Amino acid sequence: MFINRLSGKLLIMTIVFVMLAEVLIFIPSAAMFRHSWLEERAEAAGLLTLAIEGVPDYMGGEMLSKQFMKDTGCSMVVQKRTSASGEILRQTVLGSKPNTKHIITEDLRIKRRLPLFRDSFRDFFGAGEGTIRILSEPTVQGVDVLEVFVPQSALQMALRDYCRRVLLWSLAISLLTGIMIYLALSRMIARPIKRLAKGLADFRNAPRQRPGLQEAKMTSLRKDEIGQLEREFVAMKEGVRGAFKQQERLATLGMAMAKINHDLRNVLTSTQLISDRLADDPDPRISTMGKRLVKTVDRGVKLCEATLGFSQSVEDRPKPQAIRLATLVGEAAADSMVENGARQHKIKFINDINTTLKVKADPTHSYRIFHNLLRNAVQAMQTEYPNNIVPVLQVEASEKDGKVSVRIIDTGPGLPQKAQDNLFKAFTSAGREGGTGLGLTIARELARSQGGNLRLESTNEDGTVFVVELPST
Repeated sequence: MFINRLSGKLLIMTIVFVMLAEVLIFIPSAAMFRHSWLEERAEAAGLLTLAIEGVPDYMGGEMLSKQFMKDTGCSMVVQKRTSASGEILRQTVLGSKPNTKHIITEDLRIKRRLPLFRDSFRDFFGAGEGTIRILSEPTVQGVDVLEVFVPQSALQMALRDYCRRVLLWSLAISLLTGIMIYLALSRMIARPIKRLAKGLADFRNAPRQRPGLQEAKMTSLRKDEIGQLEREFVAMKEGVRGAFKQQERLATLGMAMAKINHDLRNVLTSTQLISDRLADDPDPRISTMGKRLVKTVDRGVKLCEATLGFSQSVEDRPKPQAIRLATLVGEAAADSMVENGARQHKIKFINDINTTLKVKADPTHSYRIFHNLLRNAVQAMQTEYPNNIVPVLQVEASEKDGKVSVRIIDTGPGLPQKAQDNLFKAFTSAGREGGTGLGLTIARELARSQGGNLRLESTNEDGTVFVVELPST
């Protein structure tokens, strides 16, 4: 229905508001009309007195009087004089004394900025049985005041007629104003919003469809909010379509990685068989190398699975249990330092975690978090240090409000600005050549899945500090 549409509501609201404004304006305008109506009667009565006294023929004066009373509705005109002895004399110019005792005096000699509103309400809503006595300045010399008597019913009829005319004009003005505002706002607001609503519906039904010529026309050059809304809508669709394309690329990447993972597992299985035999060799050196190779192959398999899992947005549900934090971090640090040649670079590791401190977390997930952070720290400190300074990797922990905060502190060169800007973004946050940026992204997801968090506390040329939060037992 038209009334349920925005344009219909706008038209009705415009008419209602214009009518309300007319009502507010009508009250003072009615009071001004009443005052003008009384002044016109007093002025006409003054002119009549001059005409009557200037016409010697009584029949002419009587004819003027009857026509005046017919046109103005006045029932009596009186002149008041003060004699030489101080006596007040009343001279009836025309008409006769009204039969009513209810006489309302209106002194037009008193100048007011605004007439009294209560008098207008009284004359409009009253019974109209009284008489209004108008006092005005005289037009004849020697007269003190001119009195004009008008039936209240005549003024009431004039006020009600004025109200009807104002009401009709108000309806016409409100309709005309409403139509003009409706046409203007329909073109400026309703049509663009309707076009945007249709665009949203079309985009919802076919979000991947390429933009056509009609959609290209939606880009508006308007400087107001509607133009901004149209531009933001076009930008939103472009962003969503870009996200869909990125999602398709990631899906393709996931399929490719699944195939690579399948083939790589076959290769690593053969390598694992060889490493197992080397680990059982009676030669201690070969046995040690075999065991190390077994661990390396296991980590390679886990890395493939983790990368595949990230591409598919799938992570195993954590199985929290009470684990000793110092032991877990020590194992992750030992593996990270051995893998990255920390001994060759003389990196010193300090584990300041209390041996009795425990966290409630998944051992595998937590190991992956600390292994990633510690490995990154070891790799960052594999640089030349002046004056034989020994790089230090330190881990400390504190417990507060049911959370255990683990601070991983290194004395490396710090993260570059590009790495800080994209720190936890997959495939973009790598701070070193050859990195993928998956490590920190996966680590933070693993921490949050256990009710914790991973954040960068500080980084500069003196080192970097990461904080891992995990629930306490």
